[in-house]
Amino acid sequence: MALKETKVVRDPIHGNITLTDLEVAVLDTPQVQRLRNIKQNGFCYLVYPAMNSTRFEHSLGVMHLAGRVADQLGVHYDDWEMLRVAGLLHDVGHYPFSHTLDELIAKFGVPHEERSSELIKTTELSDILKAHGMNPSVIAEMVMGRGNLGKVISSEIDVDRMDYLIRDSYYAGVAYGVIDLDRIISSIKLVGREIVVDRRGLEAAESLLINRNMMYQTVYRHHTKRIAEAMFRRAIQSAFEEGMRHDSILKMDDIDLVHSLRNSGTYSRGIMGRIDRRLLFKRFFKENVSLLLESFREDAKKRQVEIDNKIADDIGVERGSVLIDMPKTKMSEFRILVDCEGEMRRIDEVSSLAKALERSESDKLIFYVYVDPKYLDKTKGFDAEKYIQYSQTMLKKFY
Repeated sequence: MALKETKVVRDPIHGNITLTDLEVAVLDTPQVQRLRNIKQNGFCYLVYPAMNSTRFEHSLGVMHLAGRVADQLGVHYDDWEMLRVAGLLHDVGHYPFSHTLDELIAKFGVPHEERSSELIKTTELSDILKAHGMNPSVIAEMVMGRGNLGKVISSEIDVDRMDYLIRDSYYAGVAYGVIDLDRIISSIKLVGREIVVDRRGLEAAESLLINRNMMYQTVYRHHTKRIAEAMFRRAIQSAFEEGMRHDSILKMDDIDLVHSLRNSGTYSRGIMGRIDRRLLFKRFFKENVSLLLESFREDAKKRQVEIDNKIADDIGVERGSVLIDMPKTKMSEFRILVDCEGEMRRIDEVSSLAKALERSESDKLIFYVYVDPKYLDKTKGFDAEKYIQYSQTMLKKFY
């Protein structure tokens, strides 16, 4: 859709991105500018040095792709503009270090999508949107994946995923995230309020699943990144124990939080110093998540520090020197809808490749236990069964 050019931003992924007056006004708010200081991929830079892109660039990319999908759907200009603004604002409520703190924040805050929705309705963003004839509540609903066009922003095959796969693979220097954007977008249509892929775009949708799977295995779940994240979360938990307010994190960016931890107690300062020098904990136990009972998975998330301390006590090392790490297990892309001659079916029902990827997903999820390297010798003979019993579960035995 043609628009009156007011500003052009050069993006390494999508080329020139043109912004309207409204988008420039939204872009220049403190809420959106804050995203310049929130890394897109947390501690990935410890493994892939160029992965220092931020939520700011990603939001511009999502806005751009939302406009392309809106063009494909042939929506009215007002809906086109609202969809682009929703793409620009979809991450405005993100907490520091992106998804690194999701489970920790969940104990005292709301998911970042809900916070984004709230900021759109209650800050100066609301005033700007109203001044340009936009309804903040409608855009807030879009950010949550609701309303007539919300699935473009948040669904199993949304513009958020499209942008981060391409952008992250570019900065990581790997080819796994390369997807056929033109083919996918040209095959997208709206059925009711659902985003559906036409049958002719099935192969492109399959490539998205394959590439996302590869990105998770080699980049997003890289063990070095996961170790740094586990250490960072424990540093924050220690800072909470020493008086840092839980809600203080909600308005911080990466710089604010790191500064706060460096000025916190001895443990938190020490952990930050180790991350700075890449002196990370080491893995000493791992188990495939598919072998763990669901009750243990939940237990490991809810009572992490308690279990950390129990293991540390059992092997005779300082508390805070042992960390457990249970990965997230959700991968919703297998619910992508495909239009098979008027019948809407899930992609894993019509694609043997998607079905195989779904089956293999759980086999690649690994639960780890980490330890301060100086105590590695203490971990010899670690009794996993005793640990699992402490969590009131047991490993499934089938061999």
